[in-house]
Amino acid sequence: MGRMIVTVVAALCTLVIATGNASAVGPGKNMTWAGGGKGAVVFDGRKHAEHGYVCKDCHSGLFSKKYGKARITHDELKQGQYCGACHNGNLAFSTVDPDKCFTCHQGKKRSK
Repeated sequence: MGRMIVTVVAALCTLVIATGNASAVGPGKNMTWAGGGKGAVVFDGRKHAEHGYVCKDCHSGLFSKKYGKARITHDELKQGQYCGACHNGNLAFSTVDPDKCFTCHQGKKRSK
């Protein structure tokens, strides 16, 4: 009986850890960067997880796992680096589409 309880507890702990690592950013959490002239860039991991992406999809080469290490520029995005690897107009909206700026740059209101 005691061995069975230990096995069940170990299985539950493994499930909790695996579930916690399944989404790009934990539930209800965002990551924010300064973002330059158009305002702060907000990354919502839930939106990416809803499309089936997990941390290792981007943190296996596109990005470092350490927050704040990358200094991303629009020139790099245009060259397919960082977010631009997927946000290229084919896989996802393009980072150079002027109608999509405020999809990521959420820290400043659009001026009309």
